[in-house]
Amino acid sequence: IENQGDEEVAKERFNRLVEEVQKSSEKASKKFEHTVQEVLVEEVNAQDSSMLTGRLSSNMLVHFPGDKSLIGKIIPVYLNESRAFYYLGTQIS
Repeated sequence: IENQGDEEVAKERFNRLVEEVQKSSEKASKKFEHTVQEVLVEEVNAQDSSMLTGRLSSNMLVHFPGDKSLIGKIIPVYLNESRAFYYLGTQIS
């Protein structure tokens, strides 16, 4: 749509919105940091083949070291660190 306003103002507003979304997500995810949660193991991590990727019941991603034989299983994982949109964890034996 033409004549919607200054592009620089739109970019600044967008950046402020992204920053607020990141703050909100980080705050929400911190509540499970340093706890053990059940994780459904979905796949080998695309960026690091020594890691697996799974999901909490809240649909939040969790990345942790593990063997691909765990794919499809629900396992306990200690959530070491929150990274706003995902966790880094350690499998509990």
